[in-house]
This record gives sequence, C-alpha cells and structure tokens, in this order.
Amino acid sequence: MSALRSVSIILAMSLATVAVAEEFDGSKPLECTVDKGHNCLPTETGCSPLKPETNIAPVFKIDFAKQEVRSPYRTALLPVVNWSSNREALVLQGADLMFAWSALINKKTGAFTVSTADRKGGYIAFGQCKLAKAS
Repeated sequence: MSALRSVSIILAMSLATVAVAEEFDGSKPLECTVDKGHNCLPTETGCSPLKPETNIAPVFKIDFAKQEVRSPYRTALLPVVNWSSNREALVLQGADLMFAWSALINKKTGAFTVSTADRKGGYIAFGQCKLAKAS
C-alpha cells in the first residue's frame, strides 16, 4: 500500500511540474516583474540602477497574440519581430528604427532577462514571469 502511495505522490508531483512548464509556452500573455536592472550609457564608467520611464510598476507585459511587449522603461510598445521556442526557453526579439531588444524566458521557472539597445545606450533587466491576469 505504501508503494502505491509513493507512486501516486511521484506521479502527482511530475504532473504539477509539467503544468507549470506549460504556462510559459508562448500561448498565453505574461506579466514579468523586474527584480533588478542596469542602465548603461557610453558616457559613464559604470551602469546605474534601471528606473522606469513612467509611473507604472516595473512589469513587462507580453502579448504573444498581438506580437507586442509593453515595457515600463519605454513609452512606446516593443514590437515582437521574431520569437522562437526551444526545449528550455522562449526567445523574443524586436527592433524599430531607433532600438533593438531581446528577451529570454525560462520555460520551467519563468525567469526573465531582457536587454535593449538604442542610440543612447542600453539596459538589461532580470525578473520573474507569471501568467497575466485576465482583463
């Protein structure tokens, strides 16, 4: 009886892990909260803490269906030009006339890294993604 219970627990834990991994497959909108970020300018000797351009919380909102990302560090939307999925991560990339950006989301944990470069410099932010709340 205890062997059956152990198998049931292991199976339940395995299914829970699969369910979490499926959340970050690019099929649903995500909200990625920034934990830490750095703003780097070519005129400075080091990078400074990253601060939002607007008064909104430091959360990237990723909408795969609309192919766009709302960044708390830019007033304009980041267009998703290309995105792909591999065994471990979602990779998003975009560009406009004055900037380019790239993001990586770990499919199992939701860990998030985004970098942006423009004519003034660049920034990199690290955080955690979760499924977006229904609007």
